Amino acid sequence: MDSAYLHNSIFNIELKRRELELQDLTRTEVKRRFEDNFRVFSKKSAFTCLCCNKPVNMNLTKDEGRPFYFRHNDESECSYSENTRTYDKHVSKLEDKSKKDIGLTIFREILEGELKPYNVEIERGFHYKKKLSFITDFIIKFVNSEECWAFDYFTAIDQGLTSGRYARHLSKRMKTYKEEGFKSFSFVDYSWLSFLEETNKGTLLTAETYVTSKTHEDDLWDKFLEGNVQGDLLNFFMQVTGATMREFNTRNIAYVDVFNRLCTIFRFIPTSQHDRNITFYKLSSSEVPLTRALSMNADQNHFVLSKENEDDKRNEFLKELTEQKKQFEIEQQKLIYEQERIRAEEERIKQEEEKRRARSKAEEAGRLKQRQRVQELEYEQMEREMQEIARRAELRPIEVHPDGWNYRTKRQAQYSNFTYQQTPTVSNYENTEDKIDKKKKEKVREVLLSHPISGELYIDGDTKYWRKVVLKWINENQSVDTLTVSLQMIIGYMKSAGISFNQNDKIVKYPIKDFLELYAKTLKAELKQKIELTVQE
Repeated sequence: MDSAYLHNSIFNIELKRRELELQDLTRTEVKRRFEDNFRVFSKKSAFTCLCCNKPVNMNLTKDEGRPFYFRHNDESECSYSENTRTYDKHVSKLEDKSKKDIGLTIFREILEGELKPYNVEIERGFHYKKKLSFITDFIIKFVNSEECWAFDYFTAIDQGLTSGRYARHLSKRMKTYKEEGFKSFSFVDYSWLSFLEETNKGTLLTAETYVTSKTHEDDLWDKFLEGNVQGDLLNFFMQVTGATMREFNTRNIAYVDVFNRLCTIFRFIPTSQHDRNITFYKLSSSEVPLTRALSMNADQNHFVLSKENEDDKRNEFLKELTEQKKQFEIEQQKLIYEQERIRAEEERIKQEEEKRRARSKAEEAGRLKQRQRVQELEYEQMEREMQEIARRAELRPIEVHPDGWNYRTKRQAQYSNFTYQQTPTVSNYENTEDKIDKKKKEKVREVLLSHPISGELYIDGDTKYWRKVVLKWINENQSVDTLTVSLQMIIGYMKSAGISFNQNDKIVKYPIKDFLELYAKTLKAELKQKIELTVQE
């Protein structure tokens, strides 16, 4: 116990100790002062328990920081001693003791000043003449009635956050107050205020929700919201706040900055519940001097806390909410218009792209057709040149090697002793040419352009086109009856003609080589023309 009666006045041994220590006295000097000035009263049983009036003894501890205290002379227990032990246990485990001590000193000073005209008694909660499981910081008794107020200052509401232990502690505490008939007033240290001005939203720990309250002013807010926030406006409010509640339940919480002696009252509605906290939407807030907040209201049944009538704030809230809805609708219209404009622009771009692709496709088809026509002309020229090669080959003497024969530069006299192939006269040649089986030539051409070649899928584009390109290369590089082919060279020639491949050159060589062999075999089989084919990798 830190207090006892002395000469019908309350003597606080701890308060007296702190006063002496503020005079820069050492622990030993403080103890000596107590021994010199008060020990004799303790011996004469002048100190008596506030609860049971039994004599109590003054105990002066040696260790720095430990409190001085009173204890019954017979070492018995009463509600005061038991309540003190319970209170000290809760404070040491669940509160910031140094901050709480400072705050309670300031609270007591203000309460005694503001409530003095109302004939009330203010005493520490552990002085209550009944054993309690939860002890309030102050009990305010009204002399002319049985009404009692429980007054608490909470400094560390995050205790047991993960386990929920402190939230359960506060829930049981408030239940005990109610069962005992106390009207509860709770104040939370300002350091725990969490609120964003730009969103008008804040967060309360589950523990904080047990120290909120609901007053007559909160009921007026509920009626105002139910009567004015309806229909589309209610839907907008729910959308903006993210509220999930089915009805308005306005509550308030008091935050106190003890060092600046200010009290901030937040009036809010809970909007969503989470595992360890809730989100709230602020309806109004008031910051007032602590002396104003702790003054008695006109009905003498509550602290003032803030401006008692908030009609102006309610009307201002409704006006702001309506303006927000109008602005939101304007922004939504702008957004819809912009989305439609973007879709129209995307559609226009899409149509233009389709037209461009169509033009490009048509142009490419035209170029392809032109290239095919050029290739057909080249093939026709190649056919004529092949016929010319065949005609020249018929003029060569049998004994002369093809590489050494050039009838244009050699004089016929030089080869008079050689045996010539039977060459008819021009008229006879023309008759013979007419007799050449054109169907065989057409067959050769058809075979070369259409016969399946293994692996030709490796070559992109029209199968006839790349074959015609290879035939053109043969026409340019074949020497009469011999054909020496470099596959790497012919692949380069095909690429220069615009032919692409979907495999590497090493793989593409196989279908080209098969086509060359087909060429030699077909000429031998159909035209009886033997070609000496040499393929180089």
